Amino acid sequence: MKKNIVHILIAILIISNMISFLKINNLQRQIENTHAEMNDLRYSINENVDTIYANVDEMLKQKVSLIESATTDIGAINVEEVTVPITFTLTPKEVSKSTAVTLDFNGESFPMERNGDTFLTTVSRDVFEDALPKIIINDSGLKKITQDDRIGIWNIKETIFPTLIPSFGGEMSYGDDTFRRKGSLFADVNEVVAELKFTSIRLVIDVDDELISDETIPNYALSNGYELEEETPISNGQVYTMKVIANDSIGFEHHYIVEQWVAGTNSPDEIIDHEQIYSADGKLLWETHYD
Repeated sequence: MKKNIVHILIAILIISNMISFLKINNLQRQIENTHAEMNDLRYSINENVDTIYANVDEMLKQKVSLIESATTDIGAINVEEVTVPITFTLTPKEVSKSTAVTLDFNGESFPMERNGDTFLTTVSRDVFEDALPKIIINDSGLKKITQDDRIGIWNIKETIFPTLIPSFGGEMSYGDDTFRRKGSLFADVNEVVAELKFTSIRLVIDVDDELISDETIPNYALSNGYELEEETPISNGQVYTMKVIANDSIGFEHHYIVEQWVAGTNSPDEIIDHEQIYSADGKLLWETHYD
């Protein structure tokens, strides 16, 4: 009888422990869920606060601005001169019959035509420069000078040209004066205006600037990964370069170095933010350098 009682007590104790264990686990899950919800709420609050600050900052800027409204319209690129026409339109907050407005680009002045209380002018700018004019408002000899982000273009090139960010992932080996690569080439392609697109993309490999291979890549293949397996003859000290060359719809060539490697060193260097743009006749128009 005593043994039965002991067994019953042990069973009750085991069941109680199991129930307690389940309750504790459930409580832990609730606590974890609560923490996750609090983190999400904190992130959402921070985002909302940042948005509010940005909106308030923008409202304050507009309140103290001399300009009521302003717009910028970029026209079609002039391929021969490598320029674009940009039409600037603005309306000052205070306008009288004698009000005149001029845009100043680093000392080069462009008077704006008046249409009612609105002023506009079209200025031709180098594609590889910015367009950040000073606005000079002249009212009977009283000049006010200001700038406005709504008609400021920090980087015309990035505003109109498509861009491509390539990367290569895979295996490599070097032996018997041969560099072997196997993996996938990926690229993020960003097209910002409908008129300018990449029409063809090639993968080019050279050694000491001597062409080794040049193959066309289907545009769609880069987003999913273009499979590559190649062997390149190369001796110690020679420079191996893998690059992507993309032709755009106006005939310019965009060169992006993906990787560069000096034979005999540890591993290839992945090149970040290196681009060259050539005209259709092979003239280097623009280049960005990497550290």
